[in-house]
Amino acid sequence: MLASFDQAIKIKPDYTEAWNNRGLALEKLGKNQEAFASFNKAIEIQPDYTDAWHNRGAVLYELGKNQEAIASFDQTIKIQPDAADAWYGRGIVLENLKRYDEALESYEKAIQFDSKNQKAINNRKRVLEKLGR
Repeated sequence: MLASFDQAIKIKPDYTEAWNNRGLALEKLGKNQEAFASFNKAIEIQPDYTDAWHNRGAVLYELGKNQEAIASFDQTIKIQPDAADAWYGRGIVLENLKRYDEALESYEKAIQFDSKNQKAINNRKRVLEKLGR
């Protein structure tokens, strides 16, 4: 699959979706640094491409770069305020940093925009327990 994205990029170097999908394929292979570079390239081509910003945030979290991950999720939200997956990702990073009040707010936003997001619902419950509520 990676070869297909590389071929598409070779034919059309500004093919944003191919750069993003290449990043996802690399991430699945555990090549997070390369995935990060692909997401950055997609963003360079199309700065308002929320999928790439979100995926960049997820890979930064996997790389242990929490503050940068939050910034990427925040950029997704700035472009698309109802991006439930970005609110959810932001919540995960904030919970990992033990910033529970902010994590709770993020999970609640994720649920507001996607009321069937069971992971966000479960994480919200866990954070409430951590906060003693």
